[in-house]
Amino acid sequence: MYSIFRNFKAMKNILIPFDFSEVSKNALEYAVNFADKDPSITLFLLNISNENSDVNAIKENFKKIIKKYKKPLLPEIHSIVRSGELVSSIIQLQKELKIDLIIMGTRGAKPGEENIATTTSNLVQEADLPVLVIPEKYKKFRLNTIILSLGNEKIADRSPLYTLLEVSRKHQTQVHVLTIQQKEMAMGYNEDDESNEATLNYFLEMFYSHHTFHESEDIELGILSYIQKNDMDMLAIMPKTHLPGSEASPGRLTNLLTLHSNVPLLVLD
Repeated sequence: MYSIFRNFKAMKNILIPFDFSEVSKNALEYAVNFADKDPSITLFLLNISNENSDVNAIKENFKKIIKKYKKPLLPEIHSIVRSGELVSSIIQLQKELKIDLIIMGTRGAKPGEENIATTTSNLVQEADLPVLVIPEKYKKFRLNTIILSLGNEKIADRSPLYTLLEVSRKHQTQVHVLTIQQKEMAMGYNEDDESNEATLNYFLEMFYSHHTFHESEDIELGILSYIQKNDMDMLAIMPKTHLPGSEASPGRLTNLLTLHSNVPLLVLD
């Protein structure tokens, strides 16, 4: 355990894109609970203004929002107003403030709207750091079980697992791993499966519960069905581990899950 935690970077700064909609307010509420009374965590609310925006009014509205959360044991909250484009602003703030995680709300989309692009789905694709997406209709906070969806291929980049480890440590959360197979596979673990098992056991330690393999022609449907049947609290994905040539490519599958997941989606990057 010591060898893992020696290089472990604790999560300190969380950025929340905020436009004063109910979607962003819901994401803020989740973020406050996610911080879990940790005084070392700071939340930054980012509003992107345009040339017609009343910046002073935005700042006053921020004061009202922040005042609601000025209570003992709640995280410190700061507001930022920037002009320009969201992703480029986030990239700049990531450098300035050393942002560790983005928490962002989404209205999502109805099944069948595979080609729709939202601000949230675009951000998930372009941001080079972990993003936690909170569905508009997800109003509760519970974090007992996380389902980590993995492909059949070997985990090449293990660094995203540090974020999953920290979330698990903070909330004492069990991680269930799910692999959806589009065709019947041979019984038993292959070499890549065994490598992944060793990686998961090493990086997630006592928080790693078990690995389940399910067969489904539709990867997204297989994942979402498993979540519903097993009452999971969060879905985590590592987009770079999905094979580019598969039916659900890294970008497409990530976009679909961002739009359709009914539980918070943690995109590990």
